[in-house]
Amino acid sequence: MSIRVMSQVWEAYPGGGSELLALLALADWSDDNGKCYPSMASISKKIRLKPRQAKRIVHQLIDDGFVQVVGNEFGGSPGSSRQYRLILSRLTGVAHDTRRSVSDDTPTPETGVMQGIDGCHGRPETGVTHDTLTVIEPSRTVRESAQARLSSQKGGKKKKPITLDRFLETCKASGEQVIPGDDPIFEYADAVGIDHAMIAAAWHVFKDTYRQSDKLYADWRRTFRNSVRGNWKNLWFIREGEQAKWTTTGMQAKREMEA
Repeated sequence: MSIRVMSQVWEAYPGGGSELLALLALADWSDDNGKCYPSMASISKKIRLKPRQAKRIVHQLIDDGFVQVVGNEFGGSPGSSRQYRLILSRLTGVAHDTRRSVSDDTPTPETGVMQGIDGCHGRPETGVTHDTLTVIEPSRTVRESAQARLSSQKGGKKKKPITLDRFLETCKASGEQVIPGDDPIFEYADAVGIDHAMIAAAWHVFKDTYRQSDKLYADWRRTFRNSVRGNWKNLWFIREGEQAKWTTTGMQAKREMEA
């Protein structure tokens, strides 16, 4: 345990909630250089969350640049867990971005997560979507977003099928996220081992495909979820016991998205 690193996290990490607990847990295991190698099971036990929730939080810290994977990227058997390093240079009182702000077209350079999925696996205020600790309620943003969608669904009016372009325009006009951070597709991706950069590439291809067509859907978010679950464009493949890996088609889509 490094008292120095833990103190630095307490004093300088700009977030809170489950993310702060996870970063403190990593600091508790780390040496003075911020290096540690706990298993995901150990992390989840320490912060009292389910493994998939803990995994999502750690991924968020990695995406935000506070943690880096420096060894055993895909983990493995006991004794070969991922090796992490806390980026101590980030813990200097930087301002906290309440949610990754994204537009409709441009990928995020650092992580490959597309701007088109507004808030893709983003951090609502200081919490993490879907993830709640026993004494920590979901953020107000998530609650209000979920309640608004539920109220809309109960309103009685059936959604009219529209084009993808019209759906994107509607989201932009209302300030609504195209694919919100609490969308079920992210929980599904974590459960089956699909990297969020792959979700980004899937959205890039999906958007490119349907913006050039006159196809009509009443629920474009559900259609996108179906495309990911079915791997419609064959962007990745999964072997038993392994994380998803890019196909050649997927790598091409990823590079096109990042260009």
